Amino acid sequence: MSKQAKGKDLIFISRIRRDGSGVEMVEEQVVAQDLSQNETFEINCLSITNGTYIASGFNSYVVKLKGKDDAVS
Repeated sequence: MSKQAKGKDLIFISRIRRDGSGVEMVEEQVVAQDLSQNETFEINCLSITNGTYIASGFNSYVVKLKGKDDAVS
């Protein structure tokens, strides 16, 4: 079952290439400038052990959910 999350609640690790050939690392500057922090993504679990998800919107990303330990003050 999939869930939804806002971009501001996710840590973007990498972008999945549209042709499925692999992933590209996502730099923090790109996340702040190019990704809508208010965009809603559909998230599906990728790895329970690593706590990673696939976030799908216009593009697809490998992400982690922001937790209390990840909050930026």
